[in-house]
Amino acid sequence: MNLGAVNVLGLGSGMDLQGLIDKLINVDKKPIIMKQTQKIEYESYYKTFDTLESKMDTLMSDSTSMLTDMTAQNASVSDSDIADANVTGAPISGVHNITVNSIAQGETWLSTTSVSSLSDSINSSGSGSFTYKIGDKEYSINIDNNVLSSTPTTLQEFINAINTNGSGLQATTINNGSGYIVVLKTPQGTTNDLTIVKNDTNLTFGDNGAANVASSDADLTIDGVSITSHSNTLSDNIPGLEIKLKKIGSFSVYVNTDYNQLTKDMQNIVDDYNDMMDYISKNSGYDDQNNVADAFFTNSTVQSVKTTLENILMNKFGGNDSSISYLSDLGISLDKTGKMSFDSETFQQALQNNFKDVKKVLDETASGANDGFLNKLHSALSDMTSTNGSIELEKTYLQNRSDSLQEQITAMNKQLDNERAMLTMTFSQMDEYIGMLKSQSDYMTQVFDSMDNNNKK
Repeated sequence: MNLGAVNVLGLGSGMDLQGLIDKLINVDKKPIIMKQTQKIEYESYYKTFDTLESKMDTLMSDSTSMLTDMTAQNASVSDSDIADANVTGAPISGVHNITVNSIAQGETWLSTTSVSSLSDSINSSGSGSFTYKIGDKEYSINIDNNVLSSTPTTLQEFINAINTNGSGLQATTINNGSGYIVVLKTPQGTTNDLTIVKNDTNLTFGDNGAANVASSDADLTIDGVSITSHSNTLSDNIPGLEIKLKKIGSFSVYVNTDYNQLTKDMQNIVDDYNDMMDYISKNSGYDDQNNVADAFFTNSTVQSVKTTLENILMNKFGGNDSSISYLSDLGISLDKTGKMSFDSETFQQALQNNFKDVKKVLDETASGANDGFLNKLHSALSDMTSTNGSIELEKTYLQNRSDSLQEQITAMNKQLDNERAMLTMTFSQMDEYIGMLKSQSDYMTQVFDSMDNNNKK
């Protein structure tokens, strides 16, 4: 059957054969439409679970942020002229009272004679060394002209060589009006005293072989405990805190956690949780009139999510020695609808009065325990949204169902196309046959009419 015959389907019979084919195809198309509707439903369910997972990720992220902020402390001092303080680890919040009786200082050695100019030689022979110790460690300055690139070695080159050899010894010059006095200063503390081992320069230092100014250690008390330090930078005395002493005097160090930020963090967690529960409730209904169920209606995965999180909220935390045991002690509770409520004033008061126990409840009772509310919440959410977690498995199931339906729809459409082609061919042949019969009928009618007319004559 050629294409032209198909285009004039019904011409021979005078019937609407194309319309008849369309009606037959539409009847057979109903199962495809049903599967397309199912596919759209599964795609919608997938998007709903994907959005739920996104909300769970947000809650997880905000829980992590709060855990970080609980260790993000700051330090301040009552008198910055006496000392500075900064956080280097995780100090315990509180106040430390410090009295500085003396600060650490290094020795000072002066040259006994002056040098007229910085470009004057400090070694007439142009060879030798200046060897010295800082504490127990020895250093040496080679004053060979070829090494210092000058003939002879100058005072400025000598000063530069000391300052760049990494010993910590500081060399400077002071012009006293008649020439330059060389000043050597050792690092802070009595463990860094200078010992001159070999001196092939024209300079001599000190007061009869001793330092012009003696070294000393810092002497102080921290909360009544006597401390001696070789350095004015205290890095080990208060764990997680570095203090730099400037001069003698008394001051206080305040180690604080940003309670306002922690309150904002907790409000974010409460809002995230309630937003997630609202979303679950919104998508858990059933339309009786249209017989349509929402994605979460009687879904065991979603019910498990709710039950798991509610149980965490009702748990006891903090350990046996904590004065705080439940989230309700921090102003956090569940209302009748299953949503969280938050009393920020109660929470702030708990932070200020007993931050240590609040940290146990929210973070962990001991290092590495990870048994606080925020850690348990994060762990549960992570398990549910991981690759093999319940939410991801639910999404995989929905995606597989959608893909399977699409394969069926594609196969059924192909079958329907074949059916249409077969019906078109069959009806075309029938139409042609009926047309031929009509042509023969018309011819016979004409023959009989002609014979009848001849008989009448």
